[in-house]
Amino acid sequence: MNATEQTDQQHSLWRRAWQPFFNLSVYGKFVLVLTSFLAGFILIGLHNLYFVNNLKEKLGQLQTNPSSSTIQDTINMADIYLQNGGFLVAGIMIILTITSFLSVRMMVSLLHDMTRGLRSVRNSAGETQGCQVVESIPIISNDEIGTVAREVNGIISDIQSISRFRRVIEADETTHDVYKRLAYVFQERLDLNTFVIWEVNKSEDSIEAVFTSPPDFEEEICQMSCANLCRAVRTGDIVSSTGYPGICPIFPLPDVMTHSCVPMMVGGQILGVVQFLFLYVNSPEREEHFKNSLRRARQYLMEALPVLHAKRLAQNLHQMAIRDTLTGLYNRRFLEGNINPILAGIQRRESNMAILMADMDFFKKVNDEYGHESGDSVLKALSHILQSEVRHSDLVIRYGGEEFLILLVDCHPKEFAIQVAEKIRSKVEGHQFRIEGGSLRKTLSIGISEFPGDTAAFWEAVKFADVALYRAKESGRNQVVRFDPSMWDTEDY
Repeated sequence: MNATEQTDQQHSLWRRAWQPFFNLSVYGKFVLVLTSFLAGFILIGLHNLYFVNNLKEKLGQLQTNPSSSTIQDTINMADIYLQNGGFLVAGIMIILTITSFLSVRMMVSLLHDMTRGLRSVRNSAGETQGCQVVESIPIISNDEIGTVAREVNGIISDIQSISRFRRVIEADETTHDVYKRLAYVFQERLDLNTFVIWEVNKSEDSIEAVFTSPPDFEEEICQMSCANLCRAVRTGDIVSSTGYPGICPIFPLPDVMTHSCVPMMVGGQILGVVQFLFLYVNSPEREEHFKNSLRRARQYLMEALPVLHAKRLAQNLHQMAIRDTLTGLYNRRFLEGNINPILAGIQRRESNMAILMADMDFFKKVNDEYGHESGDSVLKALSHILQSEVRHSDLVIRYGGEEFLILLVDCHPKEFAIQVAEKIRSKVEGHQFRIEGGSLRKTLSIGISEFPGDTAAFWEAVKFADVALYRAKESGRNQVVRFDPSMWDTEDY
């Protein structure tokens, strides 16, 4: 056993020996010390009274029989009582001194532990490792000082937990991952099991439930067609039905549950709302429990908001980079960055993919005759048609200008690609494109190739589809042409 362990063991024995004293409240300790002082003074007074009475008797005996032995007995008695009185006073002072010293030492030791713990938390702020683990302050008494120690331990624990939480979510990739972390904290640490996390999209004036707990509660949540229907979004304030029933007119369960809606606000912008729901509180204890849980939940939210804001900005920038701003379709950059996993899946499944290259016939005339705004309107409508006529697993990409690339993944049978292309061509031919001041009709030419049936190189397959599209244009437009090797007479593409 080393010196530190021996010291800790001695402190532990010392604390156990004096535990009854430590368990007294501060007022109890004060009363105990005061009582000790009074008891000491009473003992000294009784001792002096006893000494005076005996001295009077001896003096009476000395008056009637003034012998040398009587005088000596009187002197000896006085010495003994003076000596005992001195020991009594010294003993009382020692006890009072020890008691006062232990009280002061306990308070100083506790304050030292608090200072050390808080200093450790402060020094660890901003470190790459996050908030280091700080030993809890030992609770050596159940008095007010012990209560303060418990509160300090709770504060340090909360700071450490929140700091670790932020470090974890900063390493997450998406906002959905952060929402899952928040949900775990609400459920497992704060006992908030019924809640909905709403995400606001300002550009579309929409609000969407991105996480619901429990999952089957999704059918009972608020129904909102636009974000401003939510009072918390509109005002930026916490909205609670506790004490204000019916404060939210769209809340669907006013007779069953109460709710508190906490807006997630960063720099004046509402990112979303966390809606906590619970059954009507029927006791002060439960009400206090929910208040404390909501307070701590807001602390975690405050730490998560900057991270959520940063990740949403990053996601928006990423979407801007891979999506066409006019049509909302994926662009060529997305295709170049994501085609390899798609091809790997096709090869692993020993499947195939049809490649459709579509181009609107005489689109330049639309811009020349009706203006570029009308041309943009036609391209938007065309993109909607293309998306509506393919499966969700297929990809529609604006390849450039009025040219669109459609990838039909796992296209079985092979004739399915021609059927889809014909359906698209027919739909476009019969569609009236609305433009300013009227409408117009347009046609579409489509070229088709197959990967890996026509070639094991994807970009070569794209070129083959383009060659087939060119043949469709040459043959009169408004038709579908399947690639044939006779259309390609060179090795390079």
